[in-house]
Amino acid sequence: MITNLFNRPSEEIQYMGTLYTQDCLEAIGFILQTQKEIEKALLLSCDQKHAFLIKSNRNIYIIRSGFTSGYQGEGPKGLASSLQLLLKHNIEIDEIIISEKIMTKVNHSSLSDANIKMFLTTKVVRPTNLYEYIYAIYKTTEYQIKNDRYYPTQLPFHLIDERILDLALKFNDDPNRSIFNAFIRLENIVQKRVNSDKHSSALFEYAFCSENSPLICKSEDKKASQATARLFPNIYKAFRNEHAHNEVSKSPQTSIREFLLINELYLLEREAIKNDLG
Repeated sequence: MITNLFNRPSEEIQYMGTLYTQDCLEAIGFILQTQKEIEKALLLSCDQKHAFLIKSNRNIYIIRSGFTSGYQGEGPKGLASSLQLLLKHNIEIDEIIISEKIMTKVNHSSLSDANIKMFLTTKVVRPTNLYEYIYAIYKTTEYQIKNDRYYPTQLPFHLIDERILDLALKFNDDPNRSIFNAFIRLENIVQKRVNSDKHSSALFEYAFCSENSPLICKSEDKKASQATARLFPNIYKAFRNEHAHNEVSKSPQTSIREFLLINELYLLEREAIKNDLG
């Protein structure tokens, strides 16, 4: 199986990152976010310079040597962060020593299939230095939550309701406007569906939470259905009004979470059924 894997053309190796630490960290975050099965990671070390080979069930990625060790600086901090991210995902990591000539090939995107095979069969460093690289920076091996910032900050378009996909596509240009328009659009949808001229949270109270409400959130459990129904007025009250004012300024991560909350309301509204008693 290994023979078949490494007979494929070297052009299929995917190179990511640059010699800048930030680029390499973001490359690792992207791989962790998008690859379902990561089988192994190899830290490729040459003196105090480090790169990565990351092997998934479908691809082999090479992350260029934007990482360093042996001193206090961005390179060693990045190495500690990268190791913590991989360990967080329970990925097996080993370290191997490579020559300066091979490291140059890593950075010039010129590795051969034979080089990759060599990496995967080379004797790994024992005892491992991985946790020492982390401890040297953080003085602990516990995961540092700030490393989560290296995951891609973007909406998962495949989860977005088609009725607000256009707003999702324009989200990065003006998150506040996309969120506000999503709320307004949901009001219009619910107004038409229940034939009501109510608006704001009063509309959602009537449509989903009133006695014999026109719409019922789909659930096998009545209490769960009622609790789900409360999401509509509660999320509206908690998040809509502030977006009516242009002064809202939030981090991209917070704005994405809010848009996904609204998106969930769209999905729940689509699943809601008419109440025959309403």
